[in-house]
Amino acid sequence: MRARAAVLSLSYGFLLGAVWSAQTLQKASAVCTCSNLTICEQFCNATEEIHDFICFGWRIRSDTVDYKCVWNLKPYRTYNLYTKQRKCKQWELENQSLISKSFTLLKMNMTAYAIAASEDRKRCTIAKFTGIALQMIHCDPPNENNVRFKRRQGYLTVTAEWRDKSVKQYYVKYREQNSTLWKEVQCNNSKDCIVGNLTSYMSYEMHIQCVVTTECPQCPLSEVIHIPQEFVDAPTIKEMNEKPFKPGQRNVIVKWQYIHSEAVENYNVTIWKASGELAEVSSYILKTQTMSLILCYSAYVISINAFNRAGSSPPAYGVIEAKNDQSALDETFNVSVISNSSFHLSWNKTLSREYACYSVEWWRSGKKISYESFFEKKACHNVSTKNVTFQPYKRYHFFLLVRPDKDTCNLKNINNSEKTYGRASVYLLEGTPLTAPGNVSVSNVTPSSFVLTWSPVAEEDLRGFPQGYIIYYGDALGNIKNITVGPHTNSYKLINLRSRNEHHVQLSAFTAAGEGKRSALTYVKTNPDAVAIGGMLAGVVVGIIALLLAVHFCCRLLHRSKNLLWPSIPNPCNSNAVQKIEGGPELELFEPLYRQNLEETEEHVSVVEFKKYACCSSKLTLISQDSTKATLTPVTVAEDTRTQQSPKLLTTTNSVSAEAILTDSNKNDSAPVPPIDTSDSSEDSTVNTTVDASNTRAVDCVSTTVAKPAVVFVSDYTTMELFQQISKTGVQDPSSQIGDSDTAPSNSGQDYIRQALSFEENL
Repeated sequence: MRARAAVLSLSYGFLLGAVWSAQTLQKASAVCTCSNLTICEQFCNATEEIHDFICFGWRIRSDTVDYKCVWNLKPYRTYNLYTKQRKCKQWELENQSLISKSFTLLKMNMTAYAIAASEDRKRCTIAKFTGIALQMIHCDPPNENNVRFKRRQGYLTVTAEWRDKSVKQYYVKYREQNSTLWKEVQCNNSKDCIVGNLTSYMSYEMHIQCVVTTECPQCPLSEVIHIPQEFVDAPTIKEMNEKPFKPGQRNVIVKWQYIHSEAVENYNVTIWKASGELAEVSSYILKTQTMSLILCYSAYVISINAFNRAGSSPPAYGVIEAKNDQSALDETFNVSVISNSSFHLSWNKTLSREYACYSVEWWRSGKKISYESFFEKKACHNVSTKNVTFQPYKRYHFFLLVRPDKDTCNLKNINNSEKTYGRASVYLLEGTPLTAPGNVSVSNVTPSSFVLTWSPVAEEDLRGFPQGYIIYYGDALGNIKNITVGPHTNSYKLINLRSRNEHHVQLSAFTAAGEGKRSALTYVKTNPDAVAIGGMLAGVVVGIIALLLAVHFCCRLLHRSKNLLWPSIPNPCNSNAVQKIEGGPELELFEPLYRQNLEETEEHVSVVEFKKYACCSSKLTLISQDSTKATLTPVTVAEDTRTQQSPKLLTTTNSVSAEAILTDSNKNDSAPVPPIDTSDSSEDSTVNTTVDASNTRAVDCVSTTVAKPAVVFVSDYTTMELFQQISKTGVQDPSSQIGDSDTAPSNSGQDYIRQALSFEENL
């Protein structure tokens, strides 16, 4: 019985042990302790995620090291951390970051277990880390906020703030953005490092890592730090416009631009007064490229620069000039200089009821502006200068500024914190101008006036407040006058001057101390009077007309005198009787004379043509009557006789005497008369004609001579008488015309022709 009971008890114990072991394995995923870590390590799955489990330490002091473990794992329900050195300890892991709380270790080997269980506690994952505590120390790089860098002229200056003071040196690894080639520079200290040979317009990426030492066995890389491009150009101020805002204030709008605006993080705009007075707020950080300011009438200086993490650009400067317009300011503001180091201010009493803080600015042209702020409840104040002394003959300008803040009279904000109340100018001592007005010129010259223009005297040469200008002008006769004009006049028209006269002009400016230097003489000659010019032109025209009329009347008078003293011989060719002879009646008149000869010699006809200007001789024929024949003979003058000076004997031989035209007074009843032999009548048919030198022109056309004319002229001027003689001769019986061969009848027509030729030559 005892033996059976012993066996049963052993069997029951073994069974209980087996059941307990199985239950322990099933619950290991849910409950792991330092006592069953070996069982948990065998039961839970070991995945690739165990490589993301790491433990490290860092120095919080030179002799104190804290450790942590980090596990990058997918989400699980629970996490547990166990460390084993001499003893096993359990630590908590935060479910969100999977970073344990800090803990301490001994300077010896350490084993850490991280166990994660699922929500149903049926799955678990375990990670294991083994290391030496002193070799697990990390010298972590500073975060991005503790790394500063500046770029300038191709250099990069890096300043790192290490938390672990054991770091003695570090590396800077960098590359151009979007590049794969890293470069490395080792720094000689733990703080500052300089990297050179960078391209200004390029952006870079950078890592920081400490140099491994016994004190820093682990040196992880920092995160990538972006380095923007370097700014080498200053912004450009495009415009500074101002417009009235309130009395004593103006709205100033400043606009600028930058060529690398895409790399700009912000713009820094700084404004300060030209007097040097500082304000509590004078710089403004802007992202836009426009700024609007409310300023008083004082002068300001503005600077604008662009910046990013790598540094700032060179500043762009601008000057906001003082406003000289006094139309909106109070004219009651007055300044009087007491001495060369003090002056007195006064203003309207009503102003003191509203303001108690003031500031006064004063300056001389081209010099630095001085200022002094003060608290005053009265309407006047005395100021003693410290470093500035007033000089005689120099003009000083003053601004009185009022500030609404009463707690302090210092300038709090440069923008919209004060306004200008009044402006004044003053001299310690006035003098006469040193120079004369310049650029003296003359324009719009007329017979009695011209316009004089000049430029004012410069302020530094004026030596006082200008009271006006004196214009001196005179003429060549020594008459000198002067005119005084106001100080704001720069041109004047001089009138009531003599025309066509030379004038000279001089100018001078004067102040309360007296007249200054005169300008050089300016000469101008007035134009001639338009009325005088018109009268002169009218006189010339009238004279020309009178001369033409006088010439005309004189010519007519001479013509009439010539007609009275030397009457002209009428041209017989133009007489009515001769015109009748040239026409049809001539044929009837000479028909009895020509009829007989024409019948006998109709085969031998010579037609003689004469030039037209030979008048009536062109159609008249010379008839030489004989007892047996009548001859019509043309006479030509030899060509060489025209050029001789003395008269020539022109002889015309009757070469056609045998074939001459024989005329018969009765063509039908009379028998034809036979022709006469040329040998018997050679002497009678040959006519010698002597032409005088005075008749040479008439003979050029035709010269006809018939000897022994049968008709004798009674008068040289009576045409009718000549006509009657010709008529009587032509109607006689033909038989009576035949006589002795040695005697030729007289022909009145020949004398008439000679007379006509002589008359035409005289014409």
